[in-house]
Amino acid sequence: MVPIDARTFRVPIVGRVAAGRPIVADEEIIGYEYIDNKYSKDGHEYFGLRIVGKSMEPTIMDGDIVIVRRQNYVENGEIAIVLIDGEEATAKEVKESADGITLIGHNTAVYTPHFYSAQEVKNLPVQIIGRVVQSIRKF
Repeated sequence: MVPIDARTFRVPIVGRVAAGRPIVADEEIIGYEYIDNKYSKDGHEYFGLRIVGKSMEPTIMDGDIVIVRRQNYVENGEIAIVLIDGEEATAKEVKESADGITLIGHNTAVYTPHFYSAQEVKNLPVQIIGRVVQSIRKF
């Protein structure tokens, strides 16, 4: 994160992430996005990802950039970037319970909710790597 002026700072776009079936996580800087400086004041790390797929439509569209706050938890109902088996990443709404975690796409015609048991969460593992705080769509 690089402050640009009193109102904005630069966040690296570090690759792409699936909004659909999980895809292999890709970490390379493909560009930068400028976002509100309010995020830089909370002490967290932020990064951007380009969305590939349609499972989060109409909330997040194919090609949108999401700004992600790096953290390993989210509240139920928040959209997270989830890493599955250490290699595959996806953007989904998250519902957690004692039994496991459910990943929910907003476009159920493309992606039906997928449940991972508590054992699968531990063994695969299924890890939350960040919370989506903003979606940026360019025309």
